[in-house]
Amino acid sequence: MKLLIADDDEQIRSGIEQGIDWTSLGIQEVMTASNGLEALRLFHERLPEIVLTDVRMPGIDGIELLKRIKEIRSETRVIILSGYSDFEYMKKAIQLDAVDYEMKPIRARHLVALIQRIKEEIIRERVSEREFNKYLASYKANFADELLSGVLTDRTVVLEGLKQYFGLEVADSVVCLIVELDGNWTIDADATRAAMDTLDRLFQSSELAQRGICLRAKEGTMVFVIQTKTNSYLFYSHFANELAGLIRAWNLEAHSLCRSSFSAGISGPGSAADLGRLYREAGLALAKRLYAGNSAAHIYDATSSVEDKAIVGLLDNPAFLAQLSRGELAEAAASVSLAFDRLKQERAYARKSVSAYACSLLQMLKVTARHLPADLIEQIQKRIAFIESQERWLLIDEFKACVVSLFEESASRLSKGLSPHMARADAFIRQNYTRELTVETLAAHVGKTPNYFSHLFKREFGIAFKDYINRLRIEKAKELILGTNELIYEISEQVGFSDYSYFTQVFKKIEGCSPTALRRQPADTVNLSNQ
Repeated sequence: MKLLIADDDEQIRSGIEQGIDWTSLGIQEVMTASNGLEALRLFHERLPEIVLTDVRMPGIDGIELLKRIKEIRSETRVIILSGYSDFEYMKKAIQLDAVDYEMKPIRARHLVALIQRIKEEIIRERVSEREFNKYLASYKANFADELLSGVLTDRTVVLEGLKQYFGLEVADSVVCLIVELDGNWTIDADATRAAMDTLDRLFQSSELAQRGICLRAKEGTMVFVIQTKTNSYLFYSHFANELAGLIRAWNLEAHSLCRSSFSAGISGPGSAADLGRLYREAGLALAKRLYAGNSAAHIYDATSSVEDKAIVGLLDNPAFLAQLSRGELAEAAASVSLAFDRLKQERAYARKSVSAYACSLLQMLKVTARHLPADLIEQIQKRIAFIESQERWLLIDEFKACVVSLFEESASRLSKGLSPHMARADAFIRQNYTRELTVETLAAHVGKTPNYFSHLFKREFGIAFKDYINRLRIEKAKELILGTNELIYEISEQVGFSDYSYFTQVFKKIEGCSPTALRRQPADTVNLSNQ
């Protein structure tokens, strides 16, 4: 939309033009005129939807300008400004269909609210009620996004927007609170929705609802703006700790109601117009979850900052490279374990840095370690893909488990001392476990009789052939249950079980819980060492 400002007082004219972030209100073009004739000419040329005009100007006055504008384009909204409480002027303005008659000096926040209301009236006339409601919802969401991203910083626009769209009258400083569900909440949409509804009910029933709002709620995350009453650091420190305690109480209730947990980040205090910075602070506080674990509230301080840069660590360590090249994988696994323990203690790196480091270590294992079987190389590649896809939700101990477990499995596989026949059988099983495999098939593959093959297999693997395959299939099923949102019965077929009931029976026997129960467990209770 376009706005025309007409006033012979340059200070007032430029103050209105430059003192408000009109773009944030959806006004793409603002024109100014120093007298009525210039304003009329600009109106003819640009046809603005909204005109803000003084009453007394050279050339033609505001009332005459209003009359001529209505003759040219009747739907244009005209606001009359006056420094005089003149009843005759008001009467004429009303007769000529002015939308408002405002006395000078006009307050910026009042003007913002007025322009916003007029703009919405214009849009409502142009579209259906359904489209208008969609526009309002979209504008409200966009307002929140621009506020949190730091794009929107005009204090007047921010305060009026918070009041108009969220019902929050901000008089003092605020803090930003980010609450995010723990674990991969994208897997089960119904469970995520239930958890988000529970969080919303907990907030609405708390005293925080009287002094704050939920500014955004989507994708397993809720962002709250809470008034703190004062910028005093001592008061803020007390308030932040109270807030953290309340969030811990919410967590206990949420876990009992919907088996979900969440973590939170609390920013420092600041103005609503500086919410972009507060949002970043709350995000940095929440990032502490990577090292501290789930189900906690974290308060922003100077130690909240982490470095988003590459971790070198073992990647250029000559001793570690020598361990890999010599096949000393058990020792290499111990080195990796210690490296992650140091990262946890230092708490210096961002999540993306830790994820990239974990993937680089696995890539190094794959290309440097000698004599790794093809199926294990494939498993390493899948693990890298798993880490990359789950990066947003994994904790430092889970990154560690993902990497160390494969180093240990590689060490175990290379140190088994399997006979050539059983090594061939193991590789064949791991490459074909999703197919129907029988003793007869494997015996033929390695050139042995079925009975003798079964005897050799049990002796070298320490487990019966059928049990070995079932454990391998359940291991793969567990990876898919935790790492994807595929239906469980589809997963059972993918890993080689044609009978779903038998799959659940075997799964429960090996894992101690049903596949459905495993998926519902919070991420911090799940053992990822078999991923």
